[in-house]
Amino acid sequence: MADDATISISATLLPDEISKVISGSMTVTPVDANDKWYYKLTAVTTTSADLIAGSFLDYTAVDQDTAPTAITTSDKVKFLFVQVQSSTDGIYLGFAGETAVNSLANGVFVGPNQTWFGRLPNTTVANIHAISSDIADVGDATANVIVAALIDDVA
Repeated sequence: MADDATISISATLLPDEISKVISGSMTVTPVDANDKWYYKLTAVTTTSADLIAGSFLDYTAVDQDTAPTAITTSDKVKFLFVQVQSSTDGIYLGFAGETAVNSLANGVFVGPNQTWFGRLPNTTVANIHAISSDIADVGDATANVIVAALIDDVA
């Protein structure tokens, strides 16, 4: 389907003597008209904040006078793709509404020039927070991040 997201990966794991290449793929498909795509180049700063804000993409036909549909904090993120564009700073992600910090026990770190993605079936927009890592104070404290998501517009 034209509105799908398809991801293919190839990972080489384990020490060289016993390394193993594992390949896989997944396809994420909107279920109905309430599943909408979001895309934004986001500047993540040293202050924890919502990762997703703004409006859905208009990828179906709308007239020129129709404003994009706003995302609400109660919308559910079904799939999240994050790619850090910065070469010196990564980001920390939190998924349970907590303040994003580097010591978060259930957080995720996405390093400079790295990509992370996952399916998040019960996570709302309000639950996903991000903060830049400012690794060893060598960066500019802002990490530019491509954020793409398939979100269930429940509002």
